[in-house]
Amino acid sequence: MLAAASLAAASLTSSRPAGDAEARRWMESGVWDNGWHVAVHPSVNPDEFYGQYTKNKELWDTMFSYLATLDLDSLPTGRIDLVPGRCWIKMSEYTPREENDVNIEQHHNFIDLQYTLRGEEKMGYAYDVTVKNEYNPKKDVAHFNSDSVDWFVAGPEAFYLFFPTDYHQPSVRTSDNPGVSRKLVCKIEYIR
Repeated sequence: MLAAASLAAASLTSSRPAGDAEARRWMESGVWDNGWHVAVHPSVNPDEFYGQYTKNKELWDTMFSYLATLDLDSLPTGRIDLVPGRCWIKMSEYTPREENDVNIEQHHNFIDLQYTLRGEEKMGYAYDVTVKNEYNPKKDVAHFNSDSVDWFVAGPEAFYLFFPTDYHQPSVRTSDNPGVSRKLVCKIEYIR
């Protein structure tokens, strides 16, 4: 995890190791899903996921168990606190924007689970970033610029996890007429 002081550096690089085979097998097995049968996107760092899950198993289990009980297609938009200050979910509907209109972001205290139920959008992992807006501890976000982004099309087949080491750019349109996206974002406390 980057210290707040390091955010002032002129250029930052995300370190996303490929992950060891054991953590990847664990991630792909779904033993963590508590009945919420949505695949995790292969771009997710399995070491981080496994490490955070084992450090905070009760919180992750609470979230996944709750998600398993929901009909996400009919869930109203808005926020639901599962464990106040530590884990919440938010359902949103919006029109994805142009790449230049969407900030590359990073969080220090929370992990983002992002799951696009419907719509046309892509998400990116950015590298070799430069600071655009310094870290705001009240909002737990810093914004960055980068010309190095790996893009993935988001859809209902898999969710993404963005850890504090991940500079990510969500909710970017894939076409001139993307329509409305429906997305679930879960915030999960990050354990150091």
